[in-house]
Amino acid sequence: MQLMDVPAAVTDLIGQPQYEEEGGFPVEHGYIWNTCAATENANPLFWDDDVASTLTAGSIAPPTMLSVWFRPHHWSPGRSEPAVPLQGHFDLKELLELPEAIISENTITFHTPVRIGDRIRSRQVLRSISEPKTTRLGTGRFWVLEVEYLNRADELIGVESYTAFGYRRPDPPDAGESANDQSSRGGGSGGSESAGSQSAATTDDDSETGLSETSSSPASISSHRLLLSEVSVGDELTPLNKEVSATTVVLGALASRDWRPMHHDYDFAVNRNGTRDIFLNTPNQAAWFERFITDWTGPTGRLGRMTFRMRDSVYPHETMTFTAEVTGTKIDEIGCGWAELDVTLTAGGRIATLCHVRVALPTDDDDNPWARVGNQWKP
Repeated sequence: MQLMDVPAAVTDLIGQPQYEEEGGFPVEHGYIWNTCAATENANPLFWDDDVASTLTAGSIAPPTMLSVWFRPHHWSPGRSEPAVPLQGHFDLKELLELPEAIISENTITFHTPVRIGDRIRSRQVLRSISEPKTTRLGTGRFWVLEVEYLNRADELIGVESYTAFGYRRPDPPDAGESANDQSSRGGGSGGSESAGSQSAATTDDDSETGLSETSSSPASISSHRLLLSEVSVGDELTPLNKEVSATTVVLGALASRDWRPMHHDYDFAVNRNGTRDIFLNTPNQAAWFERFITDWTGPTGRLGRMTFRMRDSVYPHETMTFTAEVTGTKIDEIGCGWAELDVTLTAGGRIATLCHVRVALPTDDDDNPWARVGNQWKP
């Protein structure tokens, strides 16, 4: 398809692997525990060596940590400029002369588990780019960029597909426009902002409110084993509520190695990005979705695929609430049991993110989805 006014330097990239590289550090427990702590994830699969040995023949990383292992250090000797992950995304911003961009949708497919000590290799592939579009954020283009992850044995461990919107913000408002009108023009992760931003003074309140309402201990989750036969279409999961502070946002960004300033720098988020505060980043949202789902399944639940679309941002001083409904159950042609769920994340009473999850569940007491390898696992 011929794209209007798109440089050949961009169209030539479609379908071509680029930035093939190995992660700068091995998979290690420290980042796993940081991620679990940032989301209060008590799944014993990531804390208890005996549980990991029984279910997964050794310690593994949470599936939603895929992108952590290819994110570069913010600084290293001999490098004069900060490195950024997803370099293909930033290249497109420059080539298309679109100074701002947000990730609006993320799909992650999980294959071979990530194990301690491995070094993950990745490559980026531009899949598509749209004609010009105008949204509440401004005028620009959508693009889909995939990251494929492999381990040192050349096994595919996952594919992450990012839908991004690169854009130019609207012209500054007339001098007579009110402050509230101006704040309503800002945009979060895939959505517009309501008027009435938090004042700078309130961002100093980093106090935590304790564990989430439905937090569970590792012991209670370890003893929980949800079977596919116990699940029916229409079942609703117990909601998960979490009071979000600035610390919540920064912890999530740090644990996922996301150094982008809109997740820790109030001035940058408000005055450069046009949002009303720092906000929860994409990988940390994925980790929260994983925690919510596996609180329900127990450690034998194995994520197969997750797709989430961000309609608005999650800010400090809000309560985020996760709810979900089972939309389907099946046993596939190779005997693996699956549950499909629609998950909704609300923040401050408004819908922030919609997520669809496909998770494998044991079909009986002798079944273990984690034991499936090769062509016995079709996520």
